Amino acid sequence: MNKELSHRSPELKALGWNQEDLSRYEDLWDYSQRWGLINLEREDRQFLKKAEKLLPKIQNKKASVKKSIEEKSYYLWLNFYLEEIKIFSESNLPKKQVSVWTLLIEEELKLLKELQPVMGLPDTLKAKNLFVNRKQIIEKAFKEYDAKNNNAPFDFINIFNKSEKDVSKSWKSIIEKDPEANKTFPIVESNNVEDLRSEINEDLKSFMRGNYPSLKEDL
Repeated sequence: MNKELSHRSPELKALGWNQEDLSRYEDLWDYSQRWGLINLEREDRQFLKKAEKLLPKIQNKKASVKKSIEEKSYYLWLNFYLEEIKIFSESNLPKKQVSVWTLLIEEELKLLKELQPVMGLPDTLKAKNLFVNRKQIIEKAFKEYDAKNNNAPFDFINIFNKSEKDVSKSWKSIIEKDPEANKTFPIVESNNVEDLRSEINEDLKSFMRGNYPSLKEDL
């Protein structure tokens, strides 16, 4: 029998055992814990084994609680940027203009909730390469969606230092592989938003399904 901290008479009592059997179980349990089950008579060992079979197994490890995608660090990091960009946009963007970065991050967050990747280390390592997709989409926004560079740039690099929000020390700038992007904050007219949003969604979905290990396993 496994070493346990105490006998489980209350559970056996709840199963309908009488007091005589409970007392016998407690005495035999104490003996087996001190001297070992092998030193009991065969009949007594069978009695304890009968009790053990009736009792539910004790879980040695706490059941792990799976984090939702909204609780994952990567999601929180993206959402942090989205909130900061929206705050910036309210006072720094012309009317009827939308930040391309707002669309990029909104669509990625939407896809994370839709596709439900694990976003553990294997996925997040692959996600680092999304800077290429973001850069290409921004370039396309300038060429095909009449994007303009906003007069006031958004400070991607120093945003963590300036923010009063609780941010992770491990987070890095979303443009860490392209620091020149800190000088560019593209905006588009509201009538171009839905088409650009659709193109962003398609591009990011293709990347995530084709690169995140946790999503490849589902294919």
